[in-house]
Amino acid sequence: MTGSAGTAHQVLLVDDDRTIQRLAEAFLKPLDVACEFAGCGAEAFEALARSVPDLILLDHELPGESGLQILERLKADPALAQIPVIYATGTTKETVISRCFEAGANDYIQKPLRRPELLARVRSVLERQRMIRELWSNARTDSLTGLPNRLLLQETLSRAIERTQQDLRYRFALLFLDFDRFKMINDSLGHEVGDLLLQQIAERLRANLRSEDAIVRDSQMTTLSRLGGDEFVILLGDIPDEAAASSVARRLLGVLNRPYSLAGHTVNSTASIGVVCSDRGYRTADEMLRDADIAMYEAKASGKGCHVVFDPSMHAAVMERHRIENDLRDAIGSSQIQLVYQPIFAIEDGLVVGMEALARWHHPELGLIPPDRFIPVAEETGLILPLGEQVLHAACEQFQQWRRQHPALNYVSVNVSRAQLEVPGFADLVADIVTKHGMAPQQLQLEVTESMIMSRPEAAVSLLETLKALGVRLAMDDFGTGYSSLSCLHCFPFDVIKIDRSFVQELNGERTEFVALVHAIVNLAYNLGMECVAEGIETREQVAVLLTVDCLYGQGYLLGRPVASGSTYPAAWHQPPASSDSSRLSA
Repeated sequence: MTGSAGTAHQVLLVDDDRTIQRLAEAFLKPLDVACEFAGCGAEAFEALARSVPDLILLDHELPGESGLQILERLKADPALAQIPVIYATGTTKETVISRCFEAGANDYIQKPLRRPELLARVRSVLERQRMIRELWSNARTDSLTGLPNRLLLQETLSRAIERTQQDLRYRFALLFLDFDRFKMINDSLGHEVGDLLLQQIAERLRANLRSEDAIVRDSQMTTLSRLGGDEFVILLGDIPDEAAASSVARRLLGVLNRPYSLAGHTVNSTASIGVVCSDRGYRTADEMLRDADIAMYEAKASGKGCHVVFDPSMHAAVMERHRIENDLRDAIGSSQIQLVYQPIFAIEDGLVVGMEALARWHHPELGLIPPDRFIPVAEETGLILPLGEQVLHAACEQFQQWRRQHPALNYVSVNVSRAQLEVPGFADLVADIVTKHGMAPQQLQLEVTESMIMSRPEAAVSLLETLKALGVRLAMDDFGTGYSSLSCLHCFPFDVIKIDRSFVQELNGERTEFVALVHAIVNLAYNLGMECVAEGIETREQVAVLLTVDCLYGQGYLLGRPVASGSTYPAAWHQPPASSDSSRLSA
């Protein structure tokens, strides 16, 4: 609460004696205050409706309502209750003084007014109010950007939600902003540069929020806030519809996506924005912030540098993911996680030479949950580490059991994730598991995807060479779907290239370019001393083409479907197809 222009404070003197009003005003001149006068309760509330003062000097004896009655009315009004009141009374009765404090007075002064005492009490109350305002502001302001923080945003948002409940025509929206690659900028250039980026972001947002975009005209309804880190929230007030909020989001993306000049560095950082509108009937600020946050993550998943408007289906997906995460924690290490094994054939003679272990989750209530629903959750939460270890143990144990029945089975192949590769000691863990199950190292094959290793090739080479030194086989999975890094293939110590099913599916007489491409991959692999395995074989024609280009190994539903673990070597693998002309391949 600030005073009028040119003065530090505004004081309302409520007293029906004009002489006392003039005397008090003269006494207060050293404090540089602007005085407004009221002779009764009605005049006092009329003055309060025009402007809110920093202090009320309230007389006890007034015509009509007494000072106590006025004080009680003030404290009952949320908009006025925080104004400090000094109660002025000519009586020394303890009952009156006690009642004024019970009613909410901050201080009292006895009449007749004495200049030193009035100055001291008014100065004390105003100084206390200044300190309270400063503490209030500090608690609600982000120290780095000077923007309102999460606390003030939640208060502002709560008032906006209350307004929608009182005025059904009023609509507003939230824009939840997060900056892509901010962590990388912090890690590579340092936190000082990261702080400069946040300050420049705040300045761009301030400069590009128009008055018609948001409720910037009302100081009680803050529009721009920093939640923490690189997260900012904009409250757009009195918008006509969702399209208007999207229009603002698009304009801000254009502003924020321009390069930043920071301490001699040029930095590029796009923003992802989640948009949510008030017409979904929100009851709390947390609910609305939650949905705006969900929409922001959808924007990130959609490719970053864009905005997404919240849809209830997004919340349902988050709740499902939350359940998947919680239930997966209980499932890991239990019999709910089971493996199936897909055979890998020598295409020419039809013998099973290896098997790929594939994790399946048999949920007690939801039934079979496919890997594409729980593996991403496991990777995001770190649960992939205990899950991966469980899979390695189970796959090695099953391999040993089946190999005793089928000595031609050369290896078991297990997929590993980026998180597993980045854990210190992963190579030691692999060595321990191989030793525990009595396997030769070359009987275990680890599969990594092309995109996984190409994201950090130097680190990948180091770890792969460590694993190679142990003697385990290494395979590049889904080759061709990531960077198609034919020129870099010689840098990695792979034993096997697995040609992605998307290439194999195109192997027919009409797509000669894919035949040529697969032929080139096979020749390159052989020149580098690597084997080739074709994935996703489903037709006899694909088998024929693969044999023509000398791809000797393959897997797919045509050759053999995944089978569950068991004590007996799968009967379906006992008599594999001898050639592409076999009856099995034509089935």
